[in-house]
Parts: sequence; C-alpha cells; structure tokens
Amino acid sequence: MSDAVLTLLKFVLLGALYAFFAWVLWAAYRQFRSEPAPAVAAAPQSTRATSGPRGQVTILEPPELHGSTMEIGDELSIGRAAACTLTLDDTFVSQQHARLVRRDRQHLVEDLGSTNGTFVNRERITAPVVLVPGDRVQIGSTVMEFA
Repeated sequence: MSDAVLTLLKFVLLGALYAFFAWVLWAAYRQFRSEPAPAVAAAPQSTRATSGPRGQVTILEPPELHGSTMEIGDELSIGRAAACTLTLDDTFVSQQHARLVRRDRQHLVEDLGSTNGTFVNRERITAPVVLVPGDRVQIGSTVMEFA
C-alpha cells in the first residue's frame, strides 16, 4: 500500500475513535443528567399511623441483603465509607451519600451531595424529605422501605 492510503486509513481510524468517545460521553451525560425534581411533600397528618413511624428501614434490594433491617435512631448515615452506619459496597454510592435523621417526631432523608443522587419513591431529591411508612428510598442499587 502506498503512504497516502496508509495516512488516510490512520485519519479515518482516528476519526472513528474520537466519534466513539464522543458518543460514550454523550450517553453518560444523558444517563446522569437530572432535572431538579420538586421535593416530595409530607403526607397529611390524617394519613399517618396513629402511633407514628417506628424509624427503621428494611432492605428490599439487592437480593443478598433482602430482609435486613436497621433502626434509624437519631441518625443513620449511608455511604461507602467505613464510618457510615450503613456501609454499602456499590460503585454508584458516594463515600458519604445520604442520611436519615429524626427531627420533631418525623424522619427525614437527606442527600449529602452525592454524584448519583438519592431517590424517594423513584423521584430524585434535592432537599430533605419527610418519610412516611411505606416510602422507598433508593441509593445506588440498594432499595429500602421505611417503616
């Protein structure tokens, strides 16, 4: 093959490589782009159980943790860091991802600036959200139900 054909093939291959990387970055951007969702409002007092929430979460997913329960107490920190109360081995979970706290006889979930977000009932939260029994909190691939 002549030098001109080899040079042309190099440029075509390099262009295809750059196009592939641009496509991967665009797909990642679309995957992780999030529009600010309104915070989920607390349910009216009349729909709450009369005894109030117990303040615990039961893990529903992943299957290997299914059925595990944790009491929230005053605060339950969640993340990959060993210092967290609930440590999750998941690459989509930040070191200090979220926390569940008890304030004024209510339990709230708060995202701590995580990269991939915290979801309550499939809605990404941007501010602390009051939890009611039956709410599902998703952090990475872990789904928990509040009771």
